[in-house]
Amino acid sequence: MAAYVLSPELIFSARLADIISRRQFDLDQAVDWSKVMAILVKNKIPLLSLVRDPLLRNCPLLARPDFQQLVMREEASWKSLRHEYALVREDFLKYGISNILFKSVGLAPSFPYTSDNLDVLIHPANIETARNVLYDLGYVELRHIEEPKKFLFRKFNADECVSAIHLHGLVGWGAAFMDEDALWQRCRPSTDDPLVIVPSPEDAVLITIAHSFYENKSVKLIDLMRIRYCFSQGELDCAYMQRVSTDRGWEDGFAFSLMIYSRLERAIYSEGLIPDNALELANQTIEKSFWLKNALERTMGRNDLQFPFKVSFLLGKLFYYRKLLTYPKRNIRARIYSVVATLAAGIKLKLGIRGQRGMLISLSGIDGSGKSSAAQVLLKVFATSDVLAYPCWIRFGSVDWFRKASPISKNNQNEVSFSGSTTHLERRQNKLKNPFLRMGWLVLNLAYMTLFYNLKVRLSTWFGYVVICDRYIYDALVEIEASLPNSSSLIRLSEWLLMHFCPKPQLSWLFDLTPGEALSRQKFERSSVSLEKELAFERERYLALQKRYQLLLVSNQGDQNVIADLVVLKTLRKYFEDYHTWINGLLFSNPNQMNPV
Repeated sequence: MAAYVLSPELIFSARLADIISRRQFDLDQAVDWSKVMAILVKNKIPLLSLVRDPLLRNCPLLARPDFQQLVMREEASWKSLRHEYALVREDFLKYGISNILFKSVGLAPSFPYTSDNLDVLIHPANIETARNVLYDLGYVELRHIEEPKKFLFRKFNADECVSAIHLHGLVGWGAAFMDEDALWQRCRPSTDDPLVIVPSPEDAVLITIAHSFYENKSVKLIDLMRIRYCFSQGELDCAYMQRVSTDRGWEDGFAFSLMIYSRLERAIYSEGLIPDNALELANQTIEKSFWLKNALERTMGRNDLQFPFKVSFLLGKLFYYRKLLTYPKRNIRARIYSVVATLAAGIKLKLGIRGQRGMLISLSGIDGSGKSSAAQVLLKVFATSDVLAYPCWIRFGSVDWFRKASPISKNNQNEVSFSGSTTHLERRQNKLKNPFLRMGWLVLNLAYMTLFYNLKVRLSTWFGYVVICDRYIYDALVEIEASLPNSSSLIRLSEWLLMHFCPKPQLSWLFDLTPGEALSRQKFERSSVSLEKELAFERERYLALQKRYQLLLVSNQGDQNVIADLVVLKTLRKYFEDYHTWINGLLFSNPNQMNPV
C-alpha cells in the first residue's frame, strides 16, 4: 500500500467525525480550525452529531463563534426539513404508503438533513398516489430533472425552498442496483428518530457504495463514516452483499469500491472495520481481471489524499456501461437502449445542453402593486429549480423608452414626480395635445416596444429561457389610455397592433391594489389628489383588461408571504405542465420517455 500524505486537518476532521475514532485521539492537537470546519462542511458531516456528543464538550472547535453559527443554521435546517417530512409521512401513511429514507444508515442524527434532497423510497405501485399526495401538500414537481422511476419535488415558502423530496420507485441510477424485495423485508427503524426507517446494515453498505461510485464518482468523509458505522454494528452478511451486487450486474464495481474504502480507511485510521472476509471476496473479484487490478492501483496510486476523494469520470462510466450491458434481469434490447439513453444524457451534460422549455410571464398592475417584488421572488425560485430565467422591464411612454430593459434588481425609476401640483402624466397629456407630437410619440413607442418584445423576448423563449416581464403590453395599453384620453381610435389601433405582433404570455398576472394602499407603499415627498385619481383610473382599466384577456387576478393587500406562495405555486406548476422539448426528445430525456405511461 502506498504511503499517503495527509494533512493534520484532514486526519483530525476524519477522526472527529467518526463516532468510533473520536474517542481515541487527543482533542487538543494544534490544527487550523477554519480548515477543519471547511473539510467537515464540504464532506457533508452533520455538525449536530458533534455538538450532541458529550465526549466532545471540551473540543476547542465547538467553542468557536463561527462554528456555533454553522450549528445554529444546521439546527434550524434539521427542524424545518424534518417537520416538512413528518407532514409528508403522515399523509403517506393515510394512504398506506410506507417509505424508507434509504441513504440514511441509522447513524445519529439519522434524518439526513445535510443531503441536497431527501431521498424517499416507496413501492413502485404507490408512485402515482405519492405524487398526488405531494401535489396536495403544495409541492411542485420539477419535471425537467425526472429520471426513470425518480421524481423530484420542491416546496417553497415565498422564495425559499423549505423541502425537497426525491421520490424513488427503486434504488438505482439509470438501472436497479438492489434486491428491492429483500431491501423492504430487511429495513428497520432508526434508533434515534421514530420518523426514520433505514435499510439494513448490509443494504446500507451497498447503497452507499453504489451512490458514491456510480453516481458521484467520489468518496466523501460522510460516506466513509457510514461504511465504518455499518460494519461496526456486528457481523454483516457478506455473502448477501456479494449476491445482490452479482445479481444486479455490478459485482466488479462493488469489489473495486470496497477495496478503495478499505485503503482510505486504513490510511486515515491506521486500522479497518471492514472485515477480512468481505475484503477477501472483493479481492477475489479484483484478481480475476488485470484491468481491475491496474485500475485500482492507478486510482489509489496518488500520494496526497484529499476529500472528497475523486474517482476518474471515465473509469466510473466504464464500470457503469459494463453494468448496463451485463445486467442479467434485462433483455438485450433493453440493455442497448439503456446504454444509448445514458450516452445521450452524458452528451447533454458535457455539452451544457439544458433542453429547457421557454416561457413568457407577464406581471402587470398599477405602480406600487408589487410587480417588481413578485419578479424577484420568481427569479429566485426558478434559479433554485435549476431553470434559467431573466427579467426585463420597459415602460411605454417613459422618457427613457429607448434604453434597454432595466434589471429588476435595481430600483425602477418612479415615473411619478411633482412640480408644483402637476404630475408627470398631466404634463405629458398637455404636451400630447399637439397632434404631430402625439402621433410621433405613439408610433415611435409602438415600434420600439414591438421590436423589443420580438427580438429580446420572443427569441429568448424560443431558445429555452424563461422571461419575466415586469410590465408588459397590458401596462402599455393602460399607459396609452391614460396619456391619450380623447383618442379612442388610436387606442383601439394600438391594442390591435400590440396584441397581434407581440408574443403572447403563457402566464399573465395582474396585481390588484387600491390607489391609497399603493401610494402608502411608495415614498413620495407629499401626496396628491390628482395622482390618486390617476391610479384609480389605471386600476379601472387594468380590471377591464383582466376580464377581456383572462389575466390571473391576485389581490395584493393581504399577507405578502401567502400571496407570494400562490404566485410561485401556480407559476411553477404552469411551467412544468405537460413538460417536453424537441431537443430533449432527441436525447431521450423528456418525462414521457423517462417514465412512459
